[in-house]
Amino acid sequence: MDMEKNKKVKKEWNKAGQITVFIILAVMIVVVLILLFRDKAGISFIITKPESPADKISKCVKDVAGEGLVLIKNQGGYLAPENSYLYLGNKVGYLCYAEEYYMQCVMQKPMLKTDIEKELKTYLDPKIKDCIDSVKGSLENQNYAVDYKNPETSIKLAPSSIIIDINLDLKISKDTTTSYKNIKVDISSKLYEFAMTAMSIANWEARYGDSETMSYMFYYPTLKVEKKARDEGTRIYILTDRESGENFMFAVRSYAIPSGVTGR
Repeated sequence: MDMEKNKKVKKEWNKAGQITVFIILAVMIVVVLILLFRDKAGISFIITKPESPADKISKCVKDVAGEGLVLIKNQGGYLAPENSYLYLGNKVGYLCYAEEYYMQCVMQKPMLKTDIEKELKTYLDPKIKDCIDSVKGSLENQNYAVDYKNPETSIKLAPSSIIIDINLDLKISKDTTTSYKNIKVDISSKLYEFAMTAMSIANWEARYGDSETMSYMFYYPTLKVEKKARDEGTRIYILTDRESGENFMFAVRSYAIPSGVTGR
């Protein structure tokens, strides 16, 4: 009797084991089919973690910085150039300028990189505080206590990058306290390279009244340099990164020759 009972139990175990194997195989087949056809079906699996307050502030800063960078890159490194040439709707600032004919130009921004950093900081300082206040308000609506000191911002142009460092001592409390002493924002940009090239071209213009654009493209194959001759001796230079399409424009007026006079 016990033998028959044991056989019955063993049979049931075997049956349960077979069912388990079939279930595992079925799940594996479904997973394989999904992996094979997810691209064709447009299915993707992305595991995301919630954005931290620092991430939200960083994203906001990148967005507002983009707006200021458009102005700076289209206006020769200026936010509001006092002396400029209107080109394609942009007030393109002069980096080297001579008011009189037949005169060499005088450098307007001999420290262009540093000046661009200052211009960008002037533009961003109030907007960064707005970004922080926006995130603060959102957190307070969720019953968090938020405290930070008046942000101190430093901006540095570096090769292929713009680095924005925000010192704010941000503290966020609810059940526990999370602190962010600094938030660093890194924006991909060729503005450093553009500033260095623009200064080199402006120096050639100040010394010789012109520049040779092909030499820059020879040494920097990803750089495109265009020179557009305009009225009254002005030349608009357009620097373009061939890989990203990012560009920078500036104006020069050096050794200008009156209209109708042959000389250059």
